[in-house]
Amino acid sequence: MPDAHDTASALPLPDEVDALVVGGGPAGSAAATWLGRYRRRTLLVDAGEPRNRWVEQVNGLPGLDPVPPEQLQEQLRRGLARYPHVTRVEARVTELTAESVGDCRFVATLDGGRRVATRRVVLATGVRDAFPDLRRFEEHYGADVFHCPSCEGFDARDKHVVVLGWGPHVPAFASELLDWASSVTIVTDGPTPQVSDEQLDACTRLGMAFVTDDPAEEFVGTRGDMQGVRLASGRVLPAGMAFFSIAHDADLSLAEALGCAADADGVLLVDDEAQTSVPGVFAAGDITPGMQLVAVAIGKGTVAGVACAKSLHGRETSPESPTAAPDTAPLEPPEAQERAS
Repeated sequence: MPDAHDTASALPLPDEVDALVVGGGPAGSAAATWLGRYRRRTLLVDAGEPRNRWVEQVNGLPGLDPVPPEQLQEQLRRGLARYPHVTRVEARVTELTAESVGDCRFVATLDGGRRVATRRVVLATGVRDAFPDLRRFEEHYGADVFHCPSCEGFDARDKHVVVLGWGPHVPAFASELLDWASSVTIVTDGPTPQVSDEQLDACTRLGMAFVTDDPAEEFVGTRGDMQGVRLASGRVLPAGMAFFSIAHDADLSLAEALGCAADADGVLLVDDEAQTSVPGVFAAGDITPGMQLVAVAIGKGTVAGVACAKSLHGRETSPESPTAAPDTAPLEPPEAQERAS
């Protein structure tokens, strides 16, 4: 049975909220949790497409190590259900505009055409990975093929590892696995490798093999029991695990529509309190700079949620929320007031 705060059909959507959180993964759920703890009327819109939905387990979360992603998502949903001021809906935000409606600064349109006005926005829309074009990729992805050395490197210990990719960042990406793997072989599975001779020499010095003229075609073995990677020539590279890094693009369509600034790496610029270049718009998770780990995303979401809630101090809030605390800025030391201005 659906949770009372889980679907639009179970509970009518509010016309206006204090905060709209876009994205129901770890970052968005953490932000919504803390907005709920501050008793701010919050709508969490979750499209149900977390980046890690294909992996068998999420690693490195203290107290939950490892945990299947579906179990983690269920625990996140259960945690949100205790906060009566938070509504979670399974939907997609199709449009987000800077539009004044009463005391609200923004208006979101959900699929189906429903519009919700909001005073603040927290974007946690995540990243989309480009996948290698190999036979049996889907069979192995999430069990012994991954995109994150930090996340799954520990499970590659003492194994032969193949890394797929051709960009200039791939040698450094592959070198991360030297903490664990018994051998690392890079296969430029795609266009002409975009690496320098200096990088190739460095790979050799570090003991990493580099295959540039024989693209990968197929994973060998069964899910969870990879035996190797078959190349176009028929040669099979021994491999117990494989990693890939082709492209991972932050979903910034809503942020760009609002005019939020991004950096050269294609992620949103945020300050120490997770606010973007657009006042009232916060961001968290993989669309912001820094490590892309679930544990880090939860921390970033926490910062965004608390800062978002505090930004409403001394301002009008939703009729369905308790009155927010007064503006506390005059209580801050002069230097803090100057930084905030």
